[in-house]
Amino acid sequence: MFTKYDIEFDEMAADSVRRRARIAGLSWRRVVAFWATLANMVFVILEDWHGGRDAVAILGTAIFFSYYVKMECDLRLLRFIERLQKGGDAKPTA
Repeated sequence: MFTKYDIEFDEMAADSVRRRARIAGLSWRRVVAFWATLANMVFVILEDWHGGRDAVAILGTAIFFSYYVKMECDLRLLRFIERLQKGGDAKPTA
């Protein structure tokens, strides 16, 4: 199901220029997704206080949250690969 995305992600992660561009893009999109999720959650809470129960709004919040988590995971993985490529975290152990 996700094999095409996995192949594209692997190719992008192997290329340092594309990886850095993706890190920058994901950082910005992650911020936008966070605030969209937060605004949607506030909307659902306010709607619930006023007596409305909209399943679509709750579903939308869940989708926004899952999208945010996916971006966060991809961003952490790409930053980890970047650190491994640079070799900056190679500390000797006793």
